[in-house]
Amino acid sequence: MDISSLNIAPTRKPLIRLFAERAVERVEGLRIVDYCLCLSGGYVVVEGARGRAMGFAHIPHEDLHHVGEVKIPKLEEIPEFVIDINPLNRVLGVAMLNAVSQYHLNEVKPTSIDSYLNEEPICLIGNMYPLAERLRAQGRKVWVFERSPYLRMKAMSDVEEEILLPLCKTLVITGVTLLNFTLDRVLQLSSGLNILTGPTAGVHPDFVRGTKVHILASMKFNMEETIKHLKLGNYISLAIHKNLGIPYAIDLRT
Repeated sequence: MDISSLNIAPTRKPLIRLFAERAVERVEGLRIVDYCLCLSGGYVVVEGARGRAMGFAHIPHEDLHHVGEVKIPKLEEIPEFVIDINPLNRVLGVAMLNAVSQYHLNEVKPTSIDSYLNEEPICLIGNMYPLAERLRAQGRKVWVFERSPYLRMKAMSDVEEEILLPLCKTLVITGVTLLNFTLDRVLQLSSGLNILTGPTAGVHPDFVRGTKVHILASMKFNMEETIKHLKLGNYISLAIHKNLGIPYAIDLRT
Protein backbone atom coordinates (compact mmCIF):
# COMPACT_ATOMS: atom_id res chain seq x y z
CA MET A 1 0.00 0.00 0.00
CA ASP A 2 1.27 3.48 -0.90
CA ILE A 3 0.84 5.39 2.39
CA SER A 4 1.85 8.67 0.74
CA SER A 5 -1.65 8.95 -0.73
CA LEU A 6 -3.50 8.33 2.53
CA ASN A 7 -5.23 11.03 4.52
CA ILE A 8 -3.44 10.25 7.77
CA ALA A 9 -4.72 11.71 11.02
CA PRO A 10 -3.25 10.70 14.38
CA THR A 11 -5.59 8.98 16.83
CA ARG A 12 -4.46 11.49 19.47
CA LYS A 13 -4.09 15.18 18.67
CA PRO A 14 -0.42 16.12 19.19
CA LEU A 15 0.38 19.53 20.64
CA ILE A 16 1.81 20.75 17.35
CA ARG A 17 -1.60 20.18 15.72
CA LEU A 18 -3.26 22.15 18.53
CA PHE A 19 -0.81 25.05 18.05
CA ALA A 20 -1.45 24.97 14.29
CA GLU A 21 -5.22 25.04 14.72
CA ARG A 22 -4.90 28.09 16.93
CA ALA A 23 -2.62 29.77 14.39
CA VAL A 24 -4.87 29.14 11.40
CA GLU A 25 -7.57 31.21 13.10
CA ARG A 26 -5.29 34.24 12.67
CA VAL A 27 -4.18 33.93 9.04
CA GLU A 28 -6.89 36.17 7.59
CA GLY A 29 -5.33 39.05 5.67
CA LEU A 30 -1.96 37.31 5.44
CA ARG A 31 -0.28 35.88 2.37
CA ILE A 32 2.95 34.02 1.77
CA VAL A 33 5.46 36.11 -0.19
CA ASP A 34 8.56 33.92 0.08
CA TYR A 35 9.55 30.45 1.24
CA CYS A 36 12.53 28.12 0.93
CA LEU A 37 13.70 24.71 2.03
CA CYS A 38 17.39 25.52 2.38
CA LEU A 39 20.15 23.10 3.36
CA SER A 40 19.82 23.39 7.14
CA GLY A 41 16.40 24.93 7.62
CA GLY A 42 13.23 26.14 5.98
CA TYR A 43 11.62 29.57 6.20
CA VAL A 44 8.33 31.20 5.25
CA VAL A 45 7.72 34.95 4.98
CA VAL A 46 4.17 36.29 5.35
CA GLU A 47 2.87 39.76 4.59
CA GLY A 48 -0.13 41.65 5.92
CA ALA A 49 -1.28 45.16 6.70
CA ARG A 50 1.37 45.48 9.45
CA GLY A 51 4.23 44.42 7.20
CA ARG A 52 6.19 41.20 6.92
CA ALA A 53 7.28 38.49 9.34
CA MET A 54 9.38 35.37 8.98
CA GLY A 55 9.03 31.91 10.49
CA PHE A 56 11.78 29.31 10.57
CA ALA A 57 12.20 25.59 11.26
CA HIS A 58 15.34 23.48 11.23
CA ILE A 59 15.41 20.52 8.84
CA PRO A 60 15.83 17.24 10.80
CA HIS A 61 18.11 15.45 8.34
CA GLU A 62 18.12 12.22 10.35
CA ASP A 63 14.35 11.88 9.75
CA LEU A 64 14.23 12.64 6.00
CA HIS A 65 12.80 10.14 3.53
CA HIS A 66 11.09 10.21 0.15
CA VAL A 67 7.60 9.08 1.13
CA GLY A 68 4.99 11.70 0.30
CA GLU A 69 5.19 14.63 -2.10
CA VAL A 70 6.57 17.96 -0.86
CA LYS A 71 3.83 20.55 -1.29
CA ILE A 72 3.60 24.29 -1.85
CA PRO A 73 2.88 25.89 1.54
CA LYS A 74 -0.62 27.28 2.15
CA LEU A 75 -1.53 29.12 5.34
CA GLU A 76 -5.02 27.67 5.55
CA GLU A 77 -3.50 24.17 5.56
CA ILE A 78 -1.05 24.63 8.45
CA PRO A 79 -2.78 21.98 10.65
CA GLU A 80 -2.41 19.40 7.89
CA PHE A 81 1.20 20.36 7.08
CA VAL A 82 2.44 19.96 10.66
CA ILE A 83 1.32 16.30 10.81
CA ASP A 84 2.14 15.40 7.20
CA ILE A 85 3.91 12.10 6.54
CA ASN A 86 6.76 13.91 4.75
CA PRO A 87 9.17 15.66 7.18
CA LEU A 88 9.80 18.51 4.73
CA ASN A 89 6.10 19.35 4.72
CA ARG A 90 6.26 19.41 8.52
CA VAL A 91 9.20 21.84 8.27
CA LEU A 92 7.13 24.11 6.03
CA GLY A 93 4.15 23.70 8.37
CA VAL A 94 6.10 24.74 11.47
CA ALA A 95 7.74 27.59 9.50
CA MET A 96 4.25 28.81 8.50
CA LEU A 97 3.04 28.47 12.09
CA ASN A 98 6.02 30.50 13.28
CA ALA A 99 5.59 33.13 10.55
CA VAL A 100 1.97 33.74 11.58
CA SER A 101 3.11 33.76 15.22
CA GLN A 102 5.87 36.28 14.62
CA TYR A 103 3.54 38.53 12.63
CA HIS A 104 1.20 38.79 15.61
CA LEU A 105 3.94 38.89 18.26
CA ASN A 106 4.41 42.25 19.96
CA GLU A 107 7.82 43.88 20.25
CA VAL A 108 10.22 41.84 22.35
CA LYS A 109 13.11 42.80 24.61
CA PRO A 110 16.45 40.98 24.35
CA THR A 111 16.32 38.29 27.04
CA SER A 112 17.77 34.83 27.56
CA ILE A 113 16.76 31.71 29.47
CA ASP A 114 19.70 32.04 31.89
CA SER A 115 17.63 33.32 34.80
CA TYR A 116 15.48 30.16 34.63
CA LEU A 117 18.40 27.70 34.78
CA ASN A 118 18.40 27.29 38.55
CA GLU A 119 17.36 23.85 39.73
CA GLU A 120 19.49 20.82 38.82
CA PRO A 121 19.78 18.44 37.09
CA ILE A 122 19.39 20.68 34.05
CA CYS A 123 18.40 18.49 31.13
CA LEU A 124 18.84 19.50 27.50
CA ILE A 125 16.52 17.74 25.09
CA GLY A 126 18.53 18.28 21.94
CA ASN A 127 22.28 18.78 22.04
CA MET A 128 22.56 22.55 22.43
CA TYR A 129 26.32 22.22 22.61
CA PRO A 130 27.34 25.82 23.43
CA LEU A 131 24.83 25.94 26.30
CA ALA A 132 25.82 22.48 27.52
CA GLU A 133 29.52 23.36 27.57
CA ARG A 134 28.88 26.63 29.39
CA LEU A 135 26.86 24.87 32.08
CA ARG A 136 29.49 22.15 32.43
CA ALA A 137 32.19 24.79 32.83
CA GLN A 138 30.14 26.28 35.68
CA GLY A 139 30.13 22.90 37.42
CA ARG A 140 26.41 22.43 36.89
CA LYS A 141 24.79 18.99 36.78
CA VAL A 142 23.76 18.65 33.14
CA TRP A 143 22.28 15.71 31.24
CA VAL A 144 22.03 16.03 27.45
CA PHE A 145 19.88 13.89 25.15
CA GLU A 146 20.16 13.87 21.36
CA ARG A 147 18.04 12.03 18.79
CA SER A 148 20.50 12.34 15.89
CA PRO A 149 23.57 10.07 16.09
CA TYR A 150 25.47 12.67 14.06
CA LEU A 151 25.05 15.37 16.73
CA ARG A 152 25.63 13.26 19.84
CA MET A 153 28.85 14.88 21.14
CA LYS A 154 28.96 14.23 24.92
CA ALA A 155 25.23 13.44 24.78
CA MET A 156 23.08 10.41 25.45
CA SER A 157 20.53 8.99 23.05
CA ASP A 158 16.94 10.13 23.43
CA VAL A 159 16.02 6.59 24.52
CA GLU A 160 17.48 7.36 27.96
CA GLU A 161 14.91 10.12 28.39
CA GLU A 162 12.39 7.51 29.52
CA ILE A 163 14.36 6.79 32.69
CA LEU A 164 16.01 10.16 33.38
CA LEU A 165 13.55 12.92 32.44
CA PRO A 166 11.36 12.34 35.52
CA LEU A 167 14.45 13.23 37.60
CA CYS A 168 15.13 16.51 35.78
CA LYS A 169 14.33 19.77 37.58
CA THR A 170 14.85 22.09 34.61
CA LEU A 171 14.23 20.94 31.04
CA VAL A 172 15.53 22.93 28.09
CA ILE A 173 13.65 21.48 25.12
CA THR A 174 14.65 22.08 21.52
CA GLY A 175 11.98 23.43 19.20
CA VAL A 176 12.80 20.56 16.83
CA THR A 177 10.52 18.45 19.07
CA LEU A 178 7.70 20.27 17.24
CA LEU A 179 8.78 18.48 14.05
CA ASN A 180 9.20 14.91 15.28
CA PHE A 181 6.19 14.58 17.62
CA THR A 182 8.38 14.08 20.71
CA LEU A 183 7.35 17.23 22.62
CA ASP A 184 4.24 15.54 23.98
CA ARG A 185 6.15 12.65 25.52
CA VAL A 186 8.88 14.91 26.95
CA LEU A 187 6.26 17.02 28.72
CA GLN A 188 4.45 13.91 29.92
CA LEU A 189 7.64 12.60 31.54
CA SER A 190 8.59 15.96 33.06
CA SER A 191 7.77 17.17 36.54
CA GLY A 192 10.17 20.12 36.33
CA LEU A 193 10.33 23.55 34.68
CA ASN A 194 9.82 23.17 30.93
CA ILE A 195 11.56 25.65 28.60
CA LEU A 196 10.80 25.29 24.88
CA THR A 197 13.56 27.07 23.03
CA GLY A 198 15.36 27.63 19.76
CA PRO A 199 14.71 29.30 16.40
CA THR A 200 12.20 26.54 15.57
CA ALA A 201 10.23 27.42 18.73
CA GLY A 202 8.91 30.75 17.43
CA VAL A 203 5.29 29.91 18.26
CA HIS A 204 3.09 32.70 19.58
CA PRO A 205 2.63 32.49 23.38
CA ASP A 206 -1.16 32.51 23.00
CA PHE A 207 -1.00 29.30 20.96
CA VAL A 208 1.00 27.50 23.68
CA ARG A 209 -0.74 28.64 26.88
CA GLY A 210 -2.53 25.96 28.84
CA THR A 211 0.09 23.30 28.13
CA LYS A 212 3.03 22.20 30.28
CA VAL A 213 5.37 24.57 28.42
CA HIS A 214 6.33 27.18 31.04
CA ILE A 215 8.91 29.32 29.20
CA LEU A 216 8.97 30.03 25.46
CA ALA A 217 12.26 31.30 24.03
CA SER A 218 13.09 32.05 20.42
CA MET A 219 14.21 34.90 18.14
CA LYS A 220 12.54 37.82 16.39
CA PHE A 221 14.42 37.66 13.09
CA ASN A 222 16.20 40.28 11.06
CA MET A 223 14.69 38.88 7.87
CA GLU A 224 17.14 40.12 5.25
CA GLU A 225 20.24 38.95 7.09
CA THR A 226 18.64 35.66 8.15
CA ILE A 227 17.53 34.77 4.63
CA LYS A 228 21.05 35.43 3.29
CA HIS A 229 22.42 33.26 6.08
CA LEU A 230 20.06 30.38 5.32
CA LYS A 231 20.55 30.50 1.56
CA LEU A 232 24.26 29.89 2.16
CA GLY A 233 23.39 26.60 3.83
CA ASN A 234 23.82 27.71 7.44
CA TYR A 235 21.88 26.66 10.52
CA ILE A 236 20.70 29.04 13.27
CA SER A 237 21.66 28.97 16.96
CA LEU A 238 20.24 31.42 19.49
CA ALA A 239 23.56 31.27 21.35
CA ILE A 240 25.80 31.86 18.33
CA HIS A 241 23.86 33.92 15.79
CA LYS A 242 22.58 36.84 17.85
CA ASN A 243 23.27 39.11 14.87
CA LEU A 244 20.30 37.54 13.10
CA GLY A 245 17.68 39.02 15.38
CA ILE A 246 16.53 39.58 18.95
CA PRO A 247 16.55 36.54 21.26
CA TYR A 248 13.68 36.57 23.75
CA ALA A 249 12.21 34.48 26.55
CA ILE A 250 8.55 34.71 27.58
CA ASP A 251 7.24 33.33 30.87
CA LEU A 252 3.86 31.74 30.20
CA ARG A 253 3.11 31.31 33.92
CA THR A 254 2.37 35.01 34.36
